[in-house]
Amino acid sequence: MKVTMGEAVAFPESIHAYRAVPARKSAAGIMFACGLALGSGADAVRPVTPPPSAERGQMAYQKSCAVCHGYGGDGKGAFAPNLSPKPRDFTSGMYKFRTTGSGELPTDADLMRSIEDGIHGTQMPAWKGVLSYQERADVIAYIKTFSADFRTPPPPTLAFPPPPAAVADDKEVAEGRMVYMLMECWACHGGKGKGDGKSGRTLKDDWGYKILPWDLTNQAYKGGNDPQSLYRTFSTGLNGTPMPAYALDGFLVGGDAAVDPAKYQEAYGPAEVETLKAWLRAQPTDGQIQRMDAERKSELGERRKWALVAYIRSLVRTPNFFVRMFTGNPELTP
Repeated sequence: MKVTMGEAVAFPESIHAYRAVPARKSAAGIMFACGLALGSGADAVRPVTPPPSAERGQMAYQKSCAVCHGYGGDGKGAFAPNLSPKPRDFTSGMYKFRTTGSGELPTDADLMRSIEDGIHGTQMPAWKGVLSYQERADVIAYIKTFSADFRTPPPPTLAFPPPPAAVADDKEVAEGRMVYMLMECWACHGGKGKGDGKSGRTLKDDWGYKILPWDLTNQAYKGGNDPQSLYRTFSTGLNGTPMPAYALDGFLVGGDAAVDPAKYQEAYGPAEVETLKAWLRAQPTDGQIQRMDAERKSELGERRKWALVAYIRSLVRTPNFFVRMFTGNPELTP
């Protein structure tokens, strides 16, 4: 049996019970089977704790994480063969969800967020409410011992501006669709964002596993589909996958850029291509952009980037009652 994204893995019933239950002030009484063990419950207020300990973290990791991620942190735990996507290989030092630049290590806060919130659309559960804050911090200290990359000074975090007030209005969405077309997001994600682009059929991750472009209409985005999370994903990329980081300069395409209808016909009809051409004619040319000062360039790039966020969010569809009822996958429950 192989489990794919959006399916529920055949874990013991006790695990399904945990995943369907919202986090509570105490998780005492909920027990995992298959060697998984719980910590001391949620921390309503984070206590004053001793420094994180990799030695303590090893014990928590082996009880709660090794069954998927492996005792050696290589992503080859007992459950790993039946999971898709595969558990993270901590020995690689590559992490998808970060607030740091492309190819960089995550911060401790990034790791804590993934552990606390889990990864939507996968079998990685939220551990807040299961492991205490101290236990989570200790696990992070232990996870970092799997890769020598963490012995180097931590990378700086990127600055992410707050979303504009108009990030969800129709004008932003319409412009975002033009940016989506212009930057050829459709090549992988498809013209309607369903993850069915022609280029996406042969993609593999850095471990050689087949990887599919995300269906942007699926609400269970692994890194979150709120405006700031999407902006962060565009800015950082997803290490270990074909999803690159998009610097602000990448959004500064001039209005005189050539549009080849033959290239777009894979995903769009003639009328849609003409709409893109008309939008471009109303944009500053490449020469005009080059003569802009840094502030104006930044404003243009930010406007387009947030417009793309607005368009991506407009594609998201909430599963109806019957989908939620019969999939048996708590990740689909809002």
